[in-house]
Formats: sequence, structure tokens, C-alpha cells
Amino acid sequence: MPYGAPPPNDANPYATGNPYGQPAPAPGYGYPAAPPPMDQAYGYPQQAPGYGYPAAAPHGGGPVCRFCGGFPAVETTVRGHQGIIVIMRFLKQHGPFCRVCGDATVRNMSARTLVQGWWSYLGALFTIVTLLLNLGAHNKIKQLPPPAPGTHGPQLDPGVPLSKRPHMFMLLLPVGWIITVIALIATGALSPKNDPGPVHPIVMPSVSVPPMPMPTYTLPPLVTPTLPVPGDAGATPETIDQAKAGDCLRNENGTGATNDTDPRITMLPCGDSRAQYKVLWKYLATSDEKVCDQQPKSDSTYYRKSTGSPALSYVLCLQSINN
Repeated sequence: MPYGAPPPNDANPYATGNPYGQPAPAPGYGYPAAPPPMDQAYGYPQQAPGYGYPAAAPHGGGPVCRFCGGFPAVETTVRGHQGIIVIMRFLKQHGPFCRVCGDATVRNMSARTLVQGWWSYLGALFTIVTLLLNLGAHNKIKQLPPPAPGTHGPQLDPGVPLSKRPHMFMLLLPVGWIITVIALIATGALSPKNDPGPVHPIVMPSVSVPPMPMPTYTLPPLVTPTLPVPGDAGATPETIDQAKAGDCLRNENGTGATNDTDPRITMLPCGDSRAQYKVLWKYLATSDEKVCDQQPKSDSTYYRKSTGSPALSYVLCLQSINN
């Protein structure tokens, strides 16, 4: 008794019912002998090492879970991937994780990757790589024992295992692609370049186009041209429809008349001594000789008038040479 011995019964009439006069109960009858130590959680007795829980250690002795504060924990990274046509997102969740919170993080991020990771031009590749990296992180997390009771706060809910979630059916996408490619190669629709086998061409529907009628032109007879020529011996006449500026001509009639109503024109090299005229200019789509007034050196003309098609008419402005 910390207050000394109780007074005798004959001196204190309340000694019998005084609770302060009773001795302190012995340890083991519902009261602890001493307050629990500061590092021991209330409500959970301290477990001895070797019964499935590690010995209690201060927080500074190793990493603790970033979600619940439990230990032991491991440093690792859980990843995720999202594909949006031409845009890709790479997600990361860094540790440390305890076993329970690590399982929940791996399952949730891998499930989202299985649904959202395929829908870009390289989504299939990055989705598979992300799942393999998460598999390595999960192997580290599974090696941890569960956190000791009373050493952690609220934990993440792991939910059902990933293999029992409907998200796993998304793995049928790459399997379907592979089967489709194999089927195309087997049927020859997607044969490799070095495959000597026959290539089946794509048959295109044939459309018959009726032939287009070509226009026909009937050249009218030449109207008698006028051409002042000096008299000279003639030669075999040749056509001058292709004559152009710079060419030389000769009238084979040799009549010597100022106006020849039926000339026989021959094209000659300008170096030939028999050449009589040199073409200064050729006017197309006209038969009016007055256009040669624009050529001061012109002293003779030759024209062709086409009544059926005026575009075939032309006028040659000539200059006499070798007179």
C-alpha cells in the first residue's frame, strides 16, 4: 500500500467498506503489470519472432508501404499503358509496397492496361511489354510476408486475382491477329516476297466502253492562189503546207506572169540557186493577203483558202531572191 497500513477496525468504522483499504490486485486478474511499450500496438499482443510475423522494428529500420505504412515493404514500380489512336500514355506507380497494397496495385493497373492499351499504332507491343514488367514487379511483392497486425493503417483492396477478371479476355486480341495473319499467308493472300508460289490476282470487273467516233475532215479543193513569179524552168512540185518562216520556194510553172493562177510550188534549200522566194512569215487561219502588209520586206504572197475548215487556211509572206 503506497499510503501506509490501514487503521485498525476499532478506530475506523468505515474500514470494512472502504475500497482504498483493500490491497492492490495481483497481476493477471485483468490489469497489466505495466503500461505497454510505445512500439507495441494496442489491442494486439506482442508476437514472438517465428510465428509468421517479423519482430517489431522501428519505422526507420526499413521501407514502409506508401499506402498503409505497413512493413515489411519492397521498392518496385508498377506500370500501366493507354493507347488513344495516335497518342500513348505511359503510367507509373512507384513503391514501396507491402504485400497487400502491392497486389492491389499490380492487379488494378494491369487490368486497366489490358482494356485500354491496345488502341494505338504500337499499342499491342507496349501493352505486352507493360504486362511483362508488372509480372516481374509482382514476383518481388509476392516474396514478402503479410504486414504484421497492428503495424499498418487501412490497406488497398486487392480484389479477385487478375486471372479471374473479365479483362483477361482482351488477350484474345493479339491471338486473333496472329491467327488472321497465319490464315492469310496459308491462303496466299499475304504471301511473302520470296515465296515462289502463285499469286492470285484480284479480279476487277470489266467495263466495256464504246469506241468514240473520230471526226472526219474532207479537205475542199484548193482555190487558185495568186503568186507573182518570174519565168523559170519548172521541177516536180511538192506540197508547201509545212512551209514556215525561213524556208525557200520555187514556182515550177515558169510562166513569168505576175499572177499565176495555178502555180506548182516546190520547197528547196535556200542554198540552191534555183530558189526564187523565201518565206518571211506564215499567218494561220486566214486567207487575206493584206496581212502581209505587216511585213515591209514582203513583195509576194501565197495563200490557201479552206472553205470547209477556216483553221486550215494560211498565208505565206514571201520575198524574192536570186533575181
